[in-house]
Amino acid sequence: MQRGRKRKSGRWEVARERFRIADHVPPAGVEDATPLGDILTRVMKKAGLAEQHWAAVLEESWADIAGENVARHTRPGPLRDKALSVYVDSPVWLNELRRMGQRHLLNNLQKQFGRSRITAVKLELDPG
Repeated sequence: MQRGRKRKSGRWEVARERFRIADHVPPAGVEDATPLGDILTRVMKKAGLAEQHWAAVLEESWADIAGENVARHTRPGPLRDKALSVYVDSPVWLNELRRMGQRHLLNNLQKQFGRSRITAVKLELDPG
């Protein structure tokens, strides 16, 4: 065992007993393992797929972020300079969201993706 580093033998003992592992010494380096999510994020960035993945995650979770009713009349657009465009299907909904829903959308987006990723929500009529 390395100096200055204590192993959590209790956890290993429980796993050893549960899975009937004969070895009394825990495997080295398990606590130093890199989480798979971190590895995938780095690979996707290198491959230039990080933004496409983020957009897919945003679209998939849009109903949870916006709420079912609002999601029926809106869709996420592009993210430019940390401002997310949100497309709205009618002028009535656009006006209503500007008055009462824009801040709520921003708060939910920031909870989901972080304050540093999205700093503003721009509501626009849907060009499609």
